[in-house]
Amino acid sequence: MGNLNYRIFFLITLVAVLALGAAGQTYTITDLGTLRPGSARVHDVNSKGQAVGASGHPHGSDTHAFFWTSAGGMRDLGFLPGGDYSVASAINDAGQVVGTSNSHDGMHAFTWSSGKSLTQLPLLSRTDSSSAYAINRSGQIAGASGGHAVVWSGNTVTDLGTLGGSWSEAHGINNAGAVVGVADTSAGPRAFLWTQGASMQELGTLPNDTSSRANRINDQSAVVGASEGRTVQAFFWTSKGGMQAMGVLQGGGYSEAFGINNLGQVVGQSGSSLGTRAFLWTSGSSMVDLNNLVPDLPAGTILIGAFSINDNGQIVAFGIINPKLNKNHAASLDDHVHSGPTHAFLLTPR
Repeated sequence: MGNLNYRIFFLITLVAVLALGAAGQTYTITDLGTLRPGSARVHDVNSKGQAVGASGHPHGSDTHAFFWTSAGGMRDLGFLPGGDYSVASAINDAGQVVGTSNSHDGMHAFTWSSGKSLTQLPLLSRTDSSSAYAINRSGQIAGASGGHAVVWSGNTVTDLGTLGGSWSEAHGINNAGAVVGVADTSAGPRAFLWTQGASMQELGTLPNDTSSRANRINDQSAVVGASEGRTVQAFFWTSKGGMQAMGVLQGGGYSEAFGINNLGQVVGQSGSSLGTRAFLWTSGSSMVDLNNLVPDLPAGTILIGAFSINDNGQIVAFGIINPKLNKNHAASLDDHVHSGPTHAFLLTPR
């Protein structure tokens, strides 16, 4: 009985310490800038702190994929032949980047690595467009070709099928090759999990919701995304616990989880009483506004979305730059007074 009581006390103490650590975590912030006067959005960060995304004018035109490093800054990755638009969606630790570019014959998924130009990925037969959204350590890429979710392994493209509906998209892949995304069903779009040798598994929705989508999966097969009904709410899914709601920031009516690391830390975007904000969440705790965890947040900057977190705890986010605002001001992305240039940021734990 004494050993049991000790173990219970140890677990309670450990949980309390982790909760205090999460609450006390703060970050330094690095502005990644833009490729040209305008805006930038960031989508992924690897364990080396290298980041990828897209930069263009504030309302989306003249968009170019970028690759950022602390030593070299932001690099324009250009386009596929004949194109004038590109976006980089993901990067692995080897520095391999994937994304989507237009070309002389439509939109296509690409891969890029240092010293090379963009390379178009092969299409499924009888399709003419594709997009790439995620890449794992071994270089497997998740995305879509035509209307179906696919995985690229080298020059081989595998159709992952659907959940009985007409379309599907793969949004995330872990290092074991498990894939998550969204697929059409007779009851509406649903988040799915796919593993080699098995058919797609529907992950369901939060209670009373009508659709869901999965955005990322970690190496423990924990999945994050959003479930939608009267509102949109971020979810955290495991095979043991099923789909659980992650809540919203105070005063908010919307949230979506975009990134998860192997420690189970989740980042995303949530509405709040002050407008849209970037958040950090860990199991057993509530969402935290990332703006409140950056003591040296630059004047006029509000972090409005976080999209990826690596195993070192580094986070990539994007934010509004407006000298008339600070994190305590309400700001709406739909308000032309408050919206405008956005920059990409790297947050590093202190």
